[in-house]
Amino acid sequence: MPEGKKILVVDDDPDIQLSCRIVLEGAGYTVVSALSSADGKRMVDSELPDVLLLDIMMEDADSGLQVANWMGEHHPKIPVMVLSSIADAAGQVFDTSSLPVADMVNKPIAADELLAKVARMLATASK
Repeated sequence: MPEGKKILVVDDDPDIQLSCRIVLEGAGYTVVSALSSADGKRMVDSELPDVLLLDIMMEDADSGLQVANWMGEHHPKIPVMVLSSIADAAGQVFDTSSLPVADMVNKPIAADELLAKVARMLATASK
């Protein structure tokens, strides 16, 4: 049940933020967002979201990686899903096995896939 569940979208692309907001709010989630890694960290601390959707390449090529590692240190119980086009930019599969993230998907993501992954992350986090 999404009622009362808050999702933070950290992405420097307002269109991605908007599309995630439309899909997630349409399913009953509360959505907050940030356009940079620094704002994302502040939002995590102030909002304590249930799930973080995180872009990798923002103000710096590795901004999202830094946030993911910070999350592992400061908020390890909040699941992180990397939502990025880095694999396309790198022309290869991006390995997240060394990062404290629950999932990695390439942008763009279909609405039903986004909802299914967020629901799965919430179910796993509540156990």
